[in-house]
Amino acid sequence: MFGNPDFVFREERVAVFVDGDFWHGHPSRGRLPKTNVEFWKSKIAINKRRDRCVNRALRNEGWTVVRIWESEIGKPSVLRKLSVFAQLRQS
Repeated sequence: MFGNPDFVFREERVAVFVDGDFWHGHPSRGRLPKTNVEFWKSKIAINKRRDRCVNRALRNEGWTVVRIWESEIGKPSVLRKLSVFAQLRQS
């Protein structure tokens, strides 16, 4: 599937991505290495642009896109969000 989501709920047309804090530039947890800083800034900016492109393309095809930061995967708010999709699947 376009963008390689981590989880896909085809019937509900939901694509879930778990974004790494470093690779996708988490605003507070995505710290850059001290060496080769310009390379990493560019790489992460490219990743962010690609994420926006993937989101747009999937939404244009009627998909719901859910993005979760890796550092938030166990938080209750994220678990509630995912449980909604699990409940949809059981209906």
